[in-house]
Amino acid sequence: MAGMDALSESAEMMIKNINQLAADEKRVRTSDLAAKTKLKPATVTEMIQRLGDLGLVDYEAYHGVHLTKQGQHVADVIEHRFNILERFLTEILGVDGDEASEVACRMEHVLTRDVEHKLTTFLGIDPQKESELFCHKINIEDNNEHKYLPLSNFGEGKTGTVRLIFEDNELSKILKEKGIRPGNSLMLKKANEKIYNVETDEGNFSLDKETAAKIIVQN
Repeated sequence: MAGMDALSESAEMMIKNINQLAADEKRVRTSDLAAKTKLKPATVTEMIQRLGDLGLVDYEAYHGVHLTKQGQHVADVIEHRFNILERFLTEILGVDGDEASEVACRMEHVLTRDVEHKLTTFLGIDPQKESELFCHKINIEDNNEHKYLPLSNFGEGKTGTVRLIFEDNELSKILKEKGIRPGNSLMLKKANEKIYNVETDEGNFSLDKETAAKIIVQN
């Protein structure tokens, strides 16, 4: 999965649907999600529970579901990708609106980070604002049960479990070879403004700040 390697297309679509159905911060009923996605209620519940394990949604049986801060961030990423793809298809290629929406919905899940950035620049979107959306600096409340942080915000000497990696397939493959993959533990041994030294079961490695910001770790 390009851009959000740890999530499948179906998982991203479930997050997108929850975001679309949410109103006034109310919880979304699983029955409404089942109707919208045309999936069986049991399948919807299973998918939501998996997203809950990743800290992307807060789900309570019989009370519905809503996105966490991390889940909302993923939803914002997907929405941004859809918007720039739809604009490119309609404004530049002249594709009909309905067809452009359908194609953009398919492409948003496989868009690489590099192409995403180039499309954003091509369309004249402020790169500063674009980078703010995708810097992956997630602010977590102190009382949040799921304490997820970008590795770039992690404290020296702390050990955590990798939960998500927001990056393209090529870099994700390299990180996995270093033992940095969802479900694995790592320790941030030393960090400064540019370099982050981590220890995994595969050894000791150095990461730059941009890469560290895309690795979401749970305390």
